[in-house]
Amino acid sequence: MTILKVVLADDHKMIRESLGALLSSEPDIKVVAYAGDGAEAITLAQAWKPHIVLMDVCMPVVDGIEAAMRIVKQLPQTRVIALSAQGERPFVSQMVEAGVQGYVLKDESVATLARAVRAVAAGQTWLPEPTQILSGPEKRLLSRRERLVLKELAEGKRAREVAEVMGISTKTVDTYRRRMMSKLGLVSQAELVKYAVALHGGVGTGVRGSAAPVGQSA
Repeated sequence: MTILKVVLADDHKMIRESLGALLSSEPDIKVVAYAGDGAEAITLAQAWKPHIVLMDVCMPVVDGIEAAMRIVKQLPQTRVIALSAQGERPFVSQMVEAGVQGYVLKDESVATLARAVRAVAAGQTWLPEPTQILSGPEKRLLSRRERLVLKELAEGKRAREVAEVMGISTKTVDTYRRRMMSKLGLVSQAELVKYAVALHGGVGTGVRGSAAPVGQSA
């Protein structure tokens, strides 16, 4: 019997250790390493070369989408399953575009997660309602520059501040904002900021309630 090696990445220690213990109780699954952020997940995946990386989507340092994309590119034999409380289309579609082969919501049972691990390790996909998730204008991965702008928004920066940090104009920041909203299928700046804060695992706890719209330089 093949033992499936798993690296589990989640920014909540209690969740990752509890979930890891439950998964490792399965006779054919062994969690070999735990990561608390996306950067650590990449490093551990490179070190262990596991069959599966279970990746929380909303992670600090490097978000789950970026981490998944790097792992898929660097380790073609390793498959990534997104594990998240976020089931909205922008989260799922961006992870799929990053190359994950599975997406499991955290309200599913451990038994379901174990089945997903086995299925994805065997070359199958495990996605929630794929025909709905993968349709629509948001089926495009954000560019590196767009992701950098998104991270600045998660930290609560105004357009002028984002422009200063990145060495671009406020007009360019607004262009990036509109492109991201189109790709993600979002209709308002508030939705974009909410997505940014959720994605970066609490980085945006300093978001200012009085912040001006991103398209303004207040």
